[in-house]
Amino acid sequence: MHKTCYYHSRLKEDTVDAATKSLSLQDALELFRPDFISRSQCRLKKLVHRARARRAHGDSGPGPVHGLGEDRGRHRRNCTTPDPLSDNLFKPRERTISGREMQLRSRRIYNNLPEVTKRREEEKRRAVSQTNRLRAEVFKKKLLDQVLQR
Repeated sequence: MHKTCYYHSRLKEDTVDAATKSLSLQDALELFRPDFISRSQCRLKKLVHRARARRAHGDSGPGPVHGLGEDRGRHRRNCTTPDPLSDNLFKPRERTISGREMQLRSRRIYNNLPEVTKRREEEKRRAVSQTNRLRAEVFKKKLLDQVLQR
């Protein structure tokens, strides 16, 4: 384990062996990942600051509610630049799809399948040939009636 550790150069081997046996998670993070601890503390400070700002805006009248919306807009714009140490850079949020929209999408995909389009074309050809047969029978009857009347 100590050969693959990034911070091995800072520590002696016996320190690493002794440390890995009796460290708590927090101590291990402080020892091996100080950047993680600092980012976590920074996030906590931001959360506390937001909570204080929310309380301050909530105590006053309807005017600051409008200001809160502007702060959210500013925050959204700031969120477009990710933290360079973050694991998930620009992961898109999944949007929710209504049941009706999902049905329409499924129907459109189904109707564009080659098997479905081929079946439709065959049905059209059958319908055309059926109407042609009926017209031919009507024509034969008319022709036979004309021949027999003369």
